[in-house]
Amino acid sequence: MLNNPIDPNPPAFFNEVEYVFLVLYTGEMVLKIIGLGFIMGEGSYLRDWWNVMDFIIVITSLLSVGGNEEAAAGPSDDEDSGFNASSMRAFRVARPLRTISSIKGLKVLMTALISALPMLSDTIIILFGFFLTFAIAGTQLFSGTLKNRCFNYQTG
Repeated sequence: MLNNPIDPNPPAFFNEVEYVFLVLYTGEMVLKIIGLGFIMGEGSYLRDWWNVMDFIIVITSLLSVGGNEEAAAGPSDDEDSGFNASSMRAFRVARPLRTISSIKGLKVLMTALISALPMLSDTIIILFGFFLTFAIAGTQLFSGTLKNRCFNYQTG
């Protein structure tokens, strides 16, 4: 059974998987830096915005892991001594978007989709209005009914 999503201590399996992916991403970054060069040169590593995003994510993840290991090593006087960049991990989802720039057909499709968005602005505004109306109606309809779903009045 999965833990509560707000639980600050995930199962050990997730930590191990995170370390594996961090090692893979770090290895990819190092190999690209060796192959392309870091900053200097025409096609160097930090000249591509996707690589800049990868670099920031990997570095913050490495700092976060280093801070967590130091915090786990023993108690300290300062409770906030560990560096936590868990919000930056959400940007890892954007890594598969790099395939858009490498596949011609997908790039044409995404360009057409993005260029069609301004013409759909009225439709999107109406759709947002419907979502807002039904969200307010659902909040009023179900307000408080799901809070006591596992509560027995007799036993407390």
